[in-house]
Amino acid sequence: MTTPTTALDWNRSYRNGDHHTYWELSHPSAELVGFLAARGPGAGRTALDIGCGTGWDAIALAGAGYRVTGIDLSEEALTLARARAAEEAPEGTAPAFRQADVRDLPFPDGTFDVVVDRGCFHHLGGEDRAMYAGETARVLRPGGCLYLRGSRVDSFPFKPLTARGLADEFARFGFTVGPLLPFHLQTDAMSLPAYACVLTRTTTSDGANA
Repeated sequence: MTTPTTALDWNRSYRNGDHHTYWELSHPSAELVGFLAARGPGAGRTALDIGCGTGWDAIALAGAGYRVTGIDLSEEALTLARARAAEEAPEGTAPAFRQADVRDLPFPDGTFDVVVDRGCFHHLGGEDRAMYAGETARVLRPGGCLYLRGSRVDSFPFKPLTARGLADEFARFGFTVGPLLPFHLQTDAMSLPAYACVLTRTTTSDGANA
């Protein structure tokens, strides 16, 4: 659950083991497993895990048959993710992991069928949210979806997901925004009131059919 922010040093947090105290989940997230079960086999389609942390959700995507790339700002997190994937990912399906900023993704247009985010977007505010929306729209194929999960609470370091905010931030980039479904983001140490939402890329940013 990592993302660009000026207030947190993610590499230091991983080096110090702070991720175990706050956001680490030592298995794939239950809500992602449910999402994948509902969608059926990945069948070689492409998936991007934004803010992949130590890699469990990327590994779950690979296990469901997706060709997966996980990105994170923290090289410390990516080192842990690569080691975990070497041990846990199905043979021949290990995700690729690379350091990247969601506001400037290093991928061509239309690279991915699915983008997932468990706790990156809720650290962003202001123009960073528009940059996130524009970049996820750009790298998603027409008909692709963003499975977004983030905080319901407005308390540092979280900026909450709201229906009005998602409509304002994503509709102009060609997304249809699904309902916000309340649940709790579980970590090994705590629980955070959150929303899950599926956003589908149906049009281009100028409103034309994709």
